[in-house]
Amino acid sequence: MQSSRSGGISCLLDSDIAIDFLRRRGYARKLLENWAGEGLLAFSTLTHLEIYQGMKAVEEDATNAFLDGMVSIAVDIAIARRAGIILSENRVRGVTVGIADAIIAATALQLGVPLLTNNVEHYPFTGLKVVRGLEPLA
Repeated sequence: MQSSRSGGISCLLDSDIAIDFLRRRGYARKLLENWAGEGLLAFSTLTHLEIYQGMKAVEEDATNAFLDGMVSIAVDIAIARRAGIILSENRVRGVTVGIADAIIAATALQLGVPLLTNNVEHYPFTGLKVVRGLEPLA
């Protein structure tokens, strides 16, 4: 996997994949193991917010340990600008996009890595490589 612009990062994880991993869903564990073999796994700092928003108190230690073991990409000026352009371009096309999804997409685009998610429909952005986390149903 090409990761020259990403400092060895293999992919950016969306919150749904992280939540499934924390809830011990087998596919998520295997998926993260496979992608970790390709390079570092990363999150947008916005994904931290999304995960903590739905976290139960008894899950805090495991959540902290998991997130602390990943690379976290802060929303900087370049990512914010790119997200703003994504929002603007989609608005012109008549497509409503959530700010959080635009920021996460902009982060993956800025890093030049795929976004790993099961919410593929949230990311209809030109140039963004989106990889569905679940194996297709037979």
